[in-house]
Amino acid sequence: MSLARDIAWRYLKRPTDQLINAVSIVSVFGLVIGVMALVISMALMTGYRGDLQEKLLGGNAELFVYSINGGIENTAATVDRIRRVPGIANVSPVLFQGALVSSEANGTGEQIMIKGVEPRRSGESHLYQKVIGPRASFRSADGYPGLSLGKYLARKLGVKAGDVVTLTAPSEDRGSFLPKSGTYTVVTVYDTGFFEFDARWIFMDLDEARQLLGLQQANLIEVKLLPGVDLDAMVKRIANLTENQYAVTDWRQMNRQLFSLLKIQQLVLFIVIGLIVFVSTFNIVSTLIMIVHEKRKEIGILAAMGADGKMVRRIFVWYGTLVGVGGTLLGMVLGCLVSWILTRFKLISFGPEIAEVYFVSSIPFVTRWQDLGAIALFAIVVSFLATLLPSMRAARLNPIDALRHE
Repeated sequence: MSLARDIAWRYLKRPTDQLINAVSIVSVFGLVIGVMALVISMALMTGYRGDLQEKLLGGNAELFVYSINGGIENTAATVDRIRRVPGIANVSPVLFQGALVSSEANGTGEQIMIKGVEPRRSGESHLYQKVIGPRASFRSADGYPGLSLGKYLARKLGVKAGDVVTLTAPSEDRGSFLPKSGTYTVVTVYDTGFFEFDARWIFMDLDEARQLLGLQQANLIEVKLLPGVDLDAMVKRIANLTENQYAVTDWRQMNRQLFSLLKIQQLVLFIVIGLIVFVSTFNIVSTLIMIVHEKRKEIGILAAMGADGKMVRRIFVWYGTLVGVGGTLLGMVLGCLVSWILTRFKLISFGPEIAEVYFVSSIPFVTRWQDLGAIALFAIVVSFLATLLPSMRAARLNPIDALRHE
């Protein structure tokens, strides 16, 4: 260890003045609070964005092929052509349609979105396992047509698994759309943690959805990709494959505004809470100024023994940097610990009213190495900059004047 670091460490480890010791503790504590708040806030935004993205992709796919003017003609042939493209994991026809669902307890009904899917997709993702159930079928145990709905929707309708609901949707009949109703057994009441699914979506067998809506073809094709496949290149390839007959888009385009807003919010949050760290460095400045004043005699002795101004400046730069590094490390450890506790015990969870706004019923706190690295770099650099002015002041002390007042 160099002489400057050794002296700085001794000043930090064994302060001679109780007031300076108290101010040093306060400066470290302020930095710890600021860094901990930054870690928790970044973990919150990272976890929220990641959880939202995971649930969106869990219930949908990376790419969507759809027709603007109704159903997709020759759905089976189109699905087969897309499935042959390298990099494709799965291709599934889907039927989307708005409808009204009612029950004996809720005769006025609720507006929902029907999603007709193939039951074989139960093994495709964790979400579909919840939605379709372990039997990989939407039919009831008695063999009657059934459907799956979310816990919030089930609560509004006053139904549970085994009860009967009525779906009313516009059905195409020789070019005209007339309302058509059908009764279905509630096979599964699922809880995905994604409010949009749990409160507004009903999943049912694709063939049953076609029959209810009077459609022969699906109106959407979902395309799952293998990991690492270039989304933009795949969009162009599928568009060329279908000869631009259908629109092709990806999940980023459909949710661009939402995720752009989340990125901006995370940046603003970093800046705002980063001000806490910046303000806490003023405590480091005041501590160093007090130490310089209290150590005038020692500074004068060092100068008389041949220590130049650079040596004196390095002592106080090291002192402030050690305070910054210690406070930063402690704040990061506490921030990670608090984030783990909040996630482990799901302490941040929402009721249906708030979940409707944030789309999810609970938020995980996810700490990433890149976030921790950025926070540590910011806190240490700010702490280092706070040492420059007091250290330069110490370096300019005249040794004769310093000793004269002792």
